[in-house]
Amino acid sequence: MRYNLDFKLHVIAYYEQGHSSRATSKKFTVNPKFVLKWVKQYQSGGIDAIKPKTSKAYYSREFKHKVLTTMLSQGLSQLEVALRYNISSPALISHWHKAYRLQGMSGLTSKRKGRATMSKPFITDKPDDEKSLAELKRENEYLRAENAYLKKLDALLKAEEQAGKKQGSSKN
Repeated sequence: MRYNLDFKLHVIAYYEQGHSSRATSKKFTVNPKFVLKWVKQYQSGGIDAIKPKTSKAYYSREFKHKVLTTMLSQGLSQLEVALRYNISSPALISHWHKAYRLQGMSGLTSKRKGRATMSKPFITDKPDDEKSLAELKRENEYLRAENAYLKKLDALLKAEEQAGKKQGSSKN
């Protein structure tokens, strides 16, 4: 669950009035770990540190390496390093550390998520005997995808038609 800035500020203010993290968490029905995390983030970085992130943060592999070397050389915890570098989740540092141990610097390189985008088919008006092998392969791939799409569309339309006939016959 995401918490907005005003809510976090109310929680922090209540905690700083002398209430324990447990009492604060009960009053606001939030995890006590969140209370302590928000208080530490606020103390180290001010309001900017507790603002909800509007977009997913991107960290370069050099930055990740710097964070890990700082943590290991100074014997800091993941939480302390996360607060120092304004990283939203200490668990992220754990993932980086594991990837670095297993794969070295290449483990810190961000991997693309999801499927690769399909390139444009580049169907040209040239006759087939003048097209290159790559052009023919691209065109063939495109035509196969188009054919599969049309078959699925046809099957869906037939299924809707069958469902409509069944509903019509049961009303008699």
